[in-house]
Amino acid sequence: MISWIQRTFQQHFKWLFLALLVVVIISFVFVTNTSQGLGGAGDRKLPSRVFFDLDLSRPEDQRQLGADAQLSIYLRFNPQREVPEAQLSQYALTRHASLHLAEKLHLPTPTSDELVAHIRTLRAFADPQGEFDAKRYTDFIDSLKTNPRTTEADVSRVISDDVRVATLEKLLAGPGYVLPSDVADLLAKRDTTWTLALATIDGSAHAPMIDTSDAALEKWFETNARRYEIPERVSVAALQVSAAPYLAGVKLTDAQIRAAYDENPSAYPAPAGAPAIQLDPATGKDLAADASFAAVRATVEADLRKKQADQSALATASDLAVQLLERGVKPADLAAFTAQHPGTTLAEIGPIVPGTLPAGLGGNTASAVVMPEVERLSADRPFSNPIPTPDGAALLVWRETVAARTPAFAEVKTQVLADYQAAEKRRLFNEAGRNLQSTVAAALPSGKPFADAVTTAATAAGLKVTLKTPKPFNLSGSFPEDLDYTALQTLQTLSKGKVSDFMPTGEAAGLLVYAIDQQLPAVDPSSEAFKEMRTRLAENLAQSNAQSLLGGLVEDELAKSAPAAP
Repeated sequence: MISWIQRTFQQHFKWLFLALLVVVIISFVFVTNTSQGLGGAGDRKLPSRVFFDLDLSRPEDQRQLGADAQLSIYLRFNPQREVPEAQLSQYALTRHASLHLAEKLHLPTPTSDELVAHIRTLRAFADPQGEFDAKRYTDFIDSLKTNPRTTEADVSRVISDDVRVATLEKLLAGPGYVLPSDVADLLAKRDTTWTLALATIDGSAHAPMIDTSDAALEKWFETNARRYEIPERVSVAALQVSAAPYLAGVKLTDAQIRAAYDENPSAYPAPAGAPAIQLDPATGKDLAADASFAAVRATVEADLRKKQADQSALATASDLAVQLLERGVKPADLAAFTAQHPGTTLAEIGPIVPGTLPAGLGGNTASAVVMPEVERLSADRPFSNPIPTPDGAALLVWRETVAARTPAFAEVKTQVLADYQAAEKRRLFNEAGRNLQSTVAAALPSGKPFADAVTTAATAAGLKVTLKTPKPFNLSGSFPEDLDYTALQTLQTLSKGKVSDFMPTGEAAGLLVYAIDQQLPAVDPSSEAFKEMRTRLAENLAQSNAQSLLGGLVEDELAKSAPAAP
């Protein structure tokens, strides 16, 4: 079987590493302390950081460790997003420590059957149902053939090493021992049938007295001054190129206008009185498309004309950017430059603040385009790249960088008042909710029904309450549609006849949960459910123990070459 795998790898190979190529090119950096990271020192000579048979100060060792870890993660887990650096670093170090220990223990090379069984478990080759997909495997093999940085031997080695790592982890994990009481507790939590009463507390009408004196506001402002800090801002002007002069020169054919409509007909809803859409059941096409287009043709043409005029304005702005650089125009001389170019204007914008972009630059919807350009502006780079605007295009011009500062209380008093009142109202509502819970909990032992107790207490506190009783449920089945999932957080400490702590669920909303009934399941140690749960707990505990041992091994090895504390 090994020869079959080798032969297969030799005959195929071609795709995954288009994605891995970037990762392999970039040096893999492990941060082993807060003052100095490995691989970030350029040509500077770093102290040796021996990690078993590797030296983490050597870029080639870093790259090998990182590339193997990346490939292993892809094959085993096929993550749909980038793995955080800290997790990747820990995985790579733990994996290498496992291989070193496996070598010390003389664990054998995996057999062909073990390799094939492992390959069939890899998520990189699994279909949406999680089953091994032979076609995905074949496509992967075929796609690796042209990769210039990862060889067939690399892939074969990583797969073989991962099998050895899994074998070692099983040895370290052992059988995993759990107490019968632990299994019984977990089954009880999972299979207990709950009947709950939910009291939703509405505090929208709650109007507590709030001290809004200047002394109270100033004290709150001093405590929360950082939230009012005005960050560093860049003040800009805009060299604007209007698209209006280009409109008259736009020439459109009927075919172009119709193509623009057909590309996105939903953007042009038919006006009142236009023929209704008639879908052909065979093709799904609109049989009344011609009539629908005719009804909105003028709008489509106007949009397409403006789009092309905007593109011309953007091209002109690009030309102006080149001229500014070639002629070495300074921001102070920009007015004279503008006068030499009809159709352009210079507008002073002022400091640009995220979230409050002026309409002339596209408003807040244009933040993703405008803000990166603003952030790059400085005295050394006074002109931005051209950006589209609602009226054409523009070049942003650096005027000054305004330093960050904390405003005086008087400058932000209005905002402080609003924030303070909102915070106090929220605090006092939560306090009222906790008092409500105490009142209800004290009334229940006397036999007063929960509904009466909570309604009476809420009315006295100026709060509104809504009661509901979802159908009985347990954690292993489906939940009632009217169950507030916040209630599930209370089940750990709830028991029959008890009321939960007050649970805030919004600015002026909260929840009390009352356990009407709690039916505990009968736990039979000889049942299949008990055996299955015991096996699952044992496996999880064993795996956790193995990872803990390996984590300690990694820490101890890193500590041997850690820089001395200053």
